[in-house]
Amino acid sequence: MAVTQGMQPVVLEGFQVEPDQRELVKLLGERHVLDGAEDRGSEKTAKIKMAVEKALNDSRSLIQPKGIYEIVTGEEIDGPAQFARLERVAICICTIGIALEETVKVAMDAGRMLEGIVLDAVGSAAAEAVARYMNDRIEEVAAAEGLRTSCRASPGYGDWDVGGQRRLFDLLPAERIGVSLTPGSMMVPRKSVSFAVHVDKDPVRLRSENSCRNCDMDTCPYRLDE
Repeated sequence: MAVTQGMQPVVLEGFQVEPDQRELVKLLGERHVLDGAEDRGSEKTAKIKMAVEKALNDSRSLIQPKGIYEIVTGEEIDGPAQFARLERVAICICTIGIALEETVKVAMDAGRMLEGIVLDAVGSAAAEAVARYMNDRIEEVAAAEGLRTSCRASPGYGDWDVGGQRRLFDLLPAERIGVSLTPGSMMVPRKSVSFAVHVDKDPVRLRSENSCRNCDMDTCPYRLDE
């Protein structure tokens, strides 16, 4: 598949991803579960470890990864000003599907809070794993033509307003992978990710890739350690 404007959207499905366990524990705010910072034999740690193991096992039948991407010009995107001058931008929407989210709701409604919270975190880690998978595939296609890709940028992070999400959905037929957008620009299923990367011999540094350093959300679990 050539990395050119006007190409047909590419849908990828039927692949598998594995949630990163350290990312999962970071999302839960319980890093000691894996890094040994607290007593591994404590009752709390044991319960969390068991819940993580169960959630990871249960999630294998609930995670249904799909993604769609397309190459457009930067000026087609309702994003930061620097996008306008970019010749090739890969835009992508991907998801783990709705099954895990529905299972989380069942657990929560039944009062199984720890189970629901941990499984929800697994879903977040899995969604990020799907985004990495899609980004890797775009990177491979670009590399076949002697091109490289920038870091990912997403609506709602850094200087890219979340309202820019709607333009990505205008450009990509996300319904083909079962993803829709609410009036407030939130994706459904919730465990979905949208992003853009610059494709070029010398890709620019998208300002959004520095969002962890510039963002004032110091409690965000995805924040990079300084």
